[in-house]
Amino acid sequence: MNFEIVYDDDDILVVNKGHGLLVVPDRYDKDLPNLKDLLTEIYGRIFVVHRLDYGTSGIMVFAKNERSHRSLSIQFERSEVDKRYYAICKGVFPADLTCMLPISKVNYHGRYKINFKSGRKALTSFSVLDRFSDKTLIDVVPLTGRSHQIRVHLKALGYPLYYDFLYNEKREDKRLTLQAYYLRFRHPVKSTTMEFQSDISEFLREILKIS
Repeated sequence: MNFEIVYDDDDILVVNKGHGLLVVPDRYDKDLPNLKDLLTEIYGRIFVVHRLDYGTSGIMVFAKNERSHRSLSIQFERSEVDKRYYAICKGVFPADLTCMLPISKVNYHGRYKINFKSGRKALTSFSVLDRFSDKTLIDVVPLTGRSHQIRVHLKALGYPLYYDFLYNEKREDKRLTLQAYYLRFRHPVKSTTMEFQSDISEFLREILKIS
């Protein structure tokens, strides 16, 4: 299975999703494997709180009941959840910076773009972890929650994800060099701080070895 159960109690489920797995059923092909259905087979009814792209790996939280779903959804809507990503971009990223460029959807194919007229506010913090000859490992903190936010901001800055079939070179491999490695939120029932972190994925490690 392309996922790992990290934490499980009566109210929430925390999962480490692998690269190349849908979170919810595909609109056009319902038979494609997706994390929600896989978890439902094991746990019964599961509520999706947030999503990761098919090609992105990382830590996710799911709710097991309506009360928990409502509480967690509010935390995400109010930007009270701390999310951090590893990203490998193409090129040598120059310096730590914060990107403030508004984003809007281009068309029904799922692409987004920078749009100063009607785009929604989007804010992303980038910190360089390691530089290589043709790529950079970056720590990313999305301070807003727009679709494709990290991918679009990196593209706009001139340093798209090293693997990104939409915003970089087209390729058969739909995995992205993006991993949601850290998640912190308030437990929806106990109100305690829940904090989860994963090591850099094997896929990202392999990409960093490519010269």
